[in-house]
Amino acid sequence: MRTIKIHSVAAVFGLCLAPALAAAADEPAAAAPAAAEPAAAPAEPPAGTPAAEPAGGVPAAAPTPGPAAVPADTGAAEATATTEAPSTLINVDVEGASAYVWRGMNLFGGSDQSKQNFSVFPSLTATFGGLSIGYWGAFQVTGEGDNDPGTLVDAGVGAETDLILKYSGTLAENLSYSAMLTYWIYAAADETAAGTKTPMYLEPGVGVTYTTAADLGLYVGYYRGLQTATESYSFLYINPSVGKTIPLSGDIGLALGLSGGYKVFTNDPATDQDKALDLTLNAGVTLPFSDMYITPQVHASFVTRDIAGDAEFSDQFIAWAGVHVGYNLGI
Repeated sequence: MRTIKIHSVAAVFGLCLAPALAAAADEPAAAAPAAAEPAAAPAEPPAGTPAAEPAGGVPAAAPTPGPAAVPADTGAAEATATTEAPSTLINVDVEGASAYVWRGMNLFGGSDQSKQNFSVFPSLTATFGGLSIGYWGAFQVTGEGDNDPGTLVDAGVGAETDLILKYSGTLAENLSYSAMLTYWIYAAADETAAGTKTPMYLEPGVGVTYTTAADLGLYVGYYRGLQTATESYSFLYINPSVGKTIPLSGDIGLALGLSGGYKVFTNDPATDQDKALDLTLNAGVTLPFSDMYITPQVHASFVTRDIAGDAEFSDQFIAWAGVHVGYNLGI
């Protein structure tokens, strides 16, 4: 029977990446709907372990009606074999959650940051030693996502696909690193609504984690839109985090994580620094059943708003919950 070790949310935040290549044809960006929030960018998906990374998936959407990014959840579980992890691990995970929040942004909420739209996030990850290759998806099940019915859905935000490539290793005792590449693609996007055909984003990033009384982590990545309609939302993301797992009983533990993020927008310094700062709190408990597990989680996130000349937008907060069901196959 494989034991499931719960790791802190903190370690998760910058671990998801997706390999990307694909060049996209530049097309003029479409104007975003008035008073609507820019399509939020998502977070990082689980890498080689149950989808338990800092805020969710991986991709992010452009400020114009464009695709969003995957959020990463912190406070998830990591699978290992009895005392030693298998050299090859296949993880299948499906999460159901009341919202999709990525780097502080409610991607399926449209102009209402607190809106709860049920979503499903499937993932498949293969880990070969220090190398992992994975898929992560985000699919909106309920709600239109904006005041303008169908805007976000038509723009492809409601059906996101992330490809992730990551390599992890050890630098010194208690100090580990990860190098990753994440590719976001919104194949279901309507060209008129999204401003471009098949919006795509790419993010190379690196992360380090120091394990002491708690897990201290730092992730830095550059999120880049690959088309004219998506590149305006490009930013450098700096993401420190701290996590701690509290043993409860046997293989069960309570994983707590707090992560912060700061976006340095690089495409146009004069652009509003909207949603630049985010803080996310995560808590989760993994219940192991042989090679299967169930991980209920709760989250809360705060994000700053800054839109010049528009007093309607103020700093926003959202709390949401979800549950992972997954299976680990060690080879």
